[in-house]
Amino acid sequence: MMIVVLIAIPLIAAFLSSDATDLEAKSKINHIGWLVTLVIFVIQILFFLLAMMKQKSTVYTVTNQRVLIERGILSKSLAEIDLRYIDETEFFQRVTERLLGIGSVTLISSDKVFPTTTLHSIKDPRALRELIRSHAYQVSQRQLFTRAT
Repeated sequence: MMIVVLIAIPLIAAFLSSDATDLEAKSKINHIGWLVTLVIFVIQILFFLLAMMKQKSTVYTVTNQRVLIERGILSKSLAEIDLRYIDETEFFQRVTERLLGIGSVTLISSDKVFPTTTLHSIKDPRALRELIRSHAYQVSQRQLFTRAT
């Protein structure tokens, strides 16, 4: 998308300036086109940097009893989902995410605070989904065994 903007706006400005009769008007139109391109480029870079900071400030940890979600750069928050309450897991990858080897894993649980939680930008999301499923199954089997005795 950014490449389209970087190419399209200067081309549109050049096309519009070709209709102008005097040299000063052509120059102003081209100058405005490049300024608009620069502003859009800077805004896109800022959004990209904010997204990277958000991604780097989130840490997911899967233990044999729970999934921990730690967020924040300056202030930290920690949420946890007990594996006993996870009912289903799903993973999703867009085409660009498949090329990058990342994706999202969604946890659907009977947890009252986090009934649906999505873990974003996960490397090898299928493997993480299977890890969570196997740990959740082991916890549920342990729980059944403990209750039976």
